[in-house]
Amino acid sequence: MGNHLTEAYEEVQKARDKLHQLTVHQWKYETVFTWEWWLLVGLSIFPLIIWWRIVDKKRAYEIAFYGCMINIMAVILDDFGTNLSWWGYPMKLIPIIPPLLTADSILVPIILMIVYQLFSSNLKTFIIANILTGAVIAFVAEPIFVWIGYYHLNTWKFIYSFLFYITASLLARLVILRISK
Repeated sequence: MGNHLTEAYEEVQKARDKLHQLTVHQWKYETVFTWEWWLLVGLSIFPLIIWWRIVDKKRAYEIAFYGCMINIMAVILDDFGTNLSWWGYPMKLIPIIPPLLTADSILVPIILMIVYQLFSSNLKTFIIANILTGAVIAFVAEPIFVWIGYYHLNTWKFIYSFLFYITASLLARLVILRISK
């Protein structure tokens, strides 16, 4: 039994090595330094600068913690989604970094942190703001990312993303409320 697992494991590792080689090759010859790649660089840097300028410095840790929870949930979902081939990423900022670092760890958390900063004091306005924000991200930003070529949907639907954004934002707010009590 153990031998069978070792052989299977080695086969998986060989497939991962081959996938890594293909990913680096694609990135090196089809992605890096294209206009889409430079846009991804900008979308990775400028939102961080903007966020730092507008964040309420008195609540920066709380807001950043909220953003970290959003980031963790997005990365976990992204890991599931890419491993289950619900979607794929034809273009990456760096081939060895998780699928779409720019969206998972920068754009979505920063957008939702700004919403949190502005609307977290009242649950009703927070929910409304997150429904509107989730709709813009899922039904406007994600289709633009598909059109540019950052994101390719297989079986995933934008409505699922919309539901994720709302659920993640509410869950992160709930955790912060529980911790602060």
